[in-house]
Amino acid sequence: MASAISGNRPDNAQVQHTLGLRVGRDILGAVGDVEISPLSTHNFSFTFSVKAGTPSGLRHVFVKIPKTDLRSRQPTILPITSGDRRMAQEEESSLRLLGEKWEGNDLQVYWVKLRGTIADDNAIVTDRVFADPGFSAFRRLDLLRRLGFRQKGQRLCRLMGRLGTAFGRFHQANAKATVFRLSKMIPKLEFYCQKLASATGSPWPERVLKMVRPMGGMEFESIEVPTLKGIDMRNVLIDAQDSLYLLDPGKTKLAPREAALARFMMTYRILYWGSNLLLLVRTPDPKAEESFLSAYYAGGESRGGRLLDLYLLKEQLKHWHTALDSLRLRAWSPAATRLAADIYVNPFYTRQIRAQFHAIAG
Repeated sequence: MASAISGNRPDNAQVQHTLGLRVGRDILGAVGDVEISPLSTHNFSFTFSVKAGTPSGLRHVFVKIPKTDLRSRQPTILPITSGDRRMAQEEESSLRLLGEKWEGNDLQVYWVKLRGTIADDNAIVTDRVFADPGFSAFRRLDLLRRLGFRQKGQRLCRLMGRLGTAFGRFHQANAKATVFRLSKMIPKLEFYCQKLASATGSPWPERVLKMVRPMGGMEFESIEVPTLKGIDMRNVLIDAQDSLYLLDPGKTKLAPREAALARFMMTYRILYWGSNLLLLVRTPDPKAEESFLSAYYAGGESRGGRLLDLYLLKEQLKHWHTALDSLRLRAWSPAATRLAADIYVNPFYTRQIRAQFHAIAG
């Protein structure tokens, strides 16, 4: 069968149909009809599922086609760029590493399993997981905790603790001592602060720069680990037995473990992002975040300290910049965009950065 990329450029439906049949034949070994779900479009990928009868029974897989950024252009699968291919190769490499090194079965914390790739069409094929978005489930537990259901808060803490233990094991098994020089972080902090100061008029980006620039010569002893770009609460699924499944690891990069911790913790803190409740609730239970950290460090080591605080600050600035950029790309009027930024985005991140600023400076 010819690749979906060859010949005249087909549309999304044609690419998906051809690719879905190839997945059924080449990955699943289908012996009957192949059922292909509707195509879903995301900011950085296209996805769909495939179901087929095989000699070992009915099987389900999930197909992902990474794309560099679909927010500001026509969402088409083709052409596949070098950037798209690099993203797919990086994710495939991460999934293979996790398949070999991840130890979470006893914790019921799993990474989705890689089943193969269709290189011509830049597609990654994994097992399909039948579970609910963890983001929604964790938010519901936190809301019930606020209404007086203490056991829901305890369950949230247990779930976060299991995630912390699993990531701690993975990092500990693949760790080496390192010295991190803060000068490596300063250019990124300057970039985000300058962009945010220009976009918002807030005094906080400049205050951050005045604080961190004199710290550029500082060095921190840390542990270098394989960090995953896709470590994110929004990539967690949970089933009826409280098993947790992790998706979309993205690129693996060696970095201080505080970088990975800050990335995950910040995505937990935006648990109410996208909800009208954000104006009232703001952030979820800090006890669950503490459970994650305590479990990660297994209760014995230094808990991140100032380096973790600095990485959290970097993540907050990055999230703020990304949120404003996403607002700008929406098909809204300038007045609506400004209103959302002034009421929703800027106050949330200002509170986060103010607290982090004082934690570092204090």
